Amino acid sequence: MEPLISIIVPVYKVEAYLGPCVDSILAQTYRNIEIILVDDGSPDCCGGICDDYANRDSRVVVIHKKNGGLSDARNAGMEIAKGDYFVFVDSDDLLPEKAVETLLEIAQRTDAQLVIGDHRRFADVPEATGESHGYGVMTTEEAMGDMFRNGCAAWARLYRREVHEGILYPVGEINEDEAIVLRLLERCSRVAKTDAVVYHYRCRPESITTSSFSPKKMHWPEHCAANLRIVQEKWPELEEVAAARYRGSLLWVLSEIALSNERFPEIAKSSVKQLRQHRRLFRRVPFRFRQDRIRVEVLIYLPFGFYKKMLRLKRRA
Repeated sequence: MEPLISIIVPVYKVEAYLGPCVDSILAQTYRNIEIILVDDGSPDCCGGICDDYANRDSRVVVIHKKNGGLSDARNAGMEIAKGDYFVFVDSDDLLPEKAVETLLEIAQRTDAQLVIGDHRRFADVPEATGESHGYGVMTTEEAMGDMFRNGCAAWARLYRREVHEGILYPVGEINEDEAIVLRLLERCSRVAKTDAVVYHYRCRPESITTSSFSPKKMHWPEHCAANLRIVQEKWPELEEVAAARYRGSLLWVLSEIALSNERFPEIAKSSVKQLRQHRRLFRRVPFRFRQDRIRVEVLIYLPFGFYKKMLRLKRRA
């Protein structure tokens, strides 16, 4: 019997994009799917659009709930999901028609508890992608190292149901994936990764990740710091890659603040303090870009105001 795949789609203020997103899921070549549309208290017409799809296709299930944010919507979808596997899709993005089929085929071929696919970004219309299906299998530790080097996301992945059992996304946070990724990977003795493009990520200026700096964006370095502590205790061989990711998150925060029209003095002070406290570790870890090494040294030894002027002058150049 073919396994059931639950595709969970949080929905909030995406009236212009929701139809193409759901259409791309309904067009999947793998048919044994349930599509859980979680209307997260959207103030526009999204709730009605969700209901229209449910009336047209019995595989579509709709949840209408009070707004609680992306994580809360994903959690609500997982709570009612019946599938043997989970797939998460953001409601402004698209799935290539063979996405689910490809991920499941690799999961079954490798007996992996998690399959990670590739993605492409687009603004208006996604480009056609090739059908390369090269893949490899990683151990738990190898998958953690890959995450620290290349990042993580909920989407473009196929999870066995038991991997997510009892592990929810933290509500009210952004970069929520980083908060739970090590707990998920701990449950995976085999993780497959493929170069097949299984996800089209829409770039739009009003999205959460591309919006201007706010204190909520401090969740990313906070999660990176927690993950560094975890690997120092359990997987010390991963300390350097975890430290590099934490260092990168602090540099990102400080650069965002430096270029912002608002000051955020306490956040800047706290972030610089973390750079200084971890300076020995951060200096030991190789830098991918020489300019990042310079930025760390400037932030450690000079006032933040100097760093701010340096970045603004560079932007004008």
